[in-house]
Amino acid sequence: MPKTGPTPKSAVQGSSKNTVDTGSARAGSCAAAGNSTRSGDRPLLGSPAGVVASRGTGGVGAIEDLAWADGSPGDERQLGEIFCLTFTKGVDEAEALRRMGALPDTVATRTVEDIGELHDFDHGYPTVASALSLGAWTVVFEPNGFEGAHLVEALSRGTEAVSVLRHDYASHSFGYAVDGRLITGFDPTFPSYRHGADPDRLLPRMLEVGFTEDDEGQFDDTIARCLLVVEHVTGVLPAFDALTGPLTSAQIEPWFSEGRRKPASRPGLGEPVDAMAEVRRLTGLHGLTDTPGLADALAAAERGEPVDVTPDSPLGTHVRAWLTESSRASWSLNDHGGRHRMTEAQRSRAFELGWLARALGAALRPDLVR
Repeated sequence: MPKTGPTPKSAVQGSSKNTVDTGSARAGSCAAAGNSTRSGDRPLLGSPAGVVASRGTGGVGAIEDLAWADGSPGDERQLGEIFCLTFTKGVDEAEALRRMGALPDTVATRTVEDIGELHDFDHGYPTVASALSLGAWTVVFEPNGFEGAHLVEALSRGTEAVSVLRHDYASHSFGYAVDGRLITGFDPTFPSYRHGADPDRLLPRMLEVGFTEDDEGQFDDTIARCLLVVEHVTGVLPAFDALTGPLTSAQIEPWFSEGRRKPASRPGLGEPVDAMAEVRRLTGLHGLTDTPGLADALAAAERGEPVDVTPDSPLGTHVRAWLTESSRASWSLNDHGGRHRMTEAQRSRAFELGWLARALGAALRPDLVR
């Protein structure tokens, strides 16, 4: 049984070695190492581009093939210190991105370098994700992003989804969900603390790839081990070169997804506030009561009617602008080149626009508030 109690958090991986080389066969499975030239690696016959098969072991060899997942800045093959890979079964690239809140007018073919160039003050530091077909599954790759970790349950509605987040400055995460319900979730640094409807569903595979029930946690090759667990679910993994090459991509904004929404809140208050009242307070404060579509949306929500705001609708366009300003205000604090391009008054207003968008999301979709 998994341990109970609060889940420990860790910002970095430890150095203790917990490797198990089982030597067990993984017939028909696929692990990624780009266009690897290792003996034993081979393309799958009839498989989509970007899928490769690795040597038939769940231990050291397979982990080495996935070294890019735990790579460090400066390594030839690495995805960075923050990224998320989210796999959804039975959907194509467009649908996978749509489920994550893709903005239709931002869809384009981009490489990972192209995406990185958009992460600046002028563009508002957007989250941009790429999608790659793996046959029966599609993987969404977020360079420097983490939304998939929070959307895995929503993405799994009517199907299955599994997500792996690497975040060297917060906590890594793993989540597997089926039809809108989280089955197994854990912090890969402390895999003995699992949660979900069936926390031990994937435990045999976790042990096979080298995770243990050790309370101390701290595993080398943490993300590679997680991907080998993903492979147990999906049967496929993406190749490094395919992930970083030209792919269909889009800016994603979870506000437009079916993911969970946070309750309306206000800085300095320790509990949620009434969403409708907060929307009216903030729109009045910032002269936004006449925002196109807002009055009709709030009236429909008060009548208990479903309200669907699309990214290209008049109200959706304004919500996007509010969220962009809030993102710009937040991210620019860590950007030497952008930090001083906003006055404190502008930054304060931008943050309040973010709180407005959050309150509006809760007011229009109370069914999604958790």
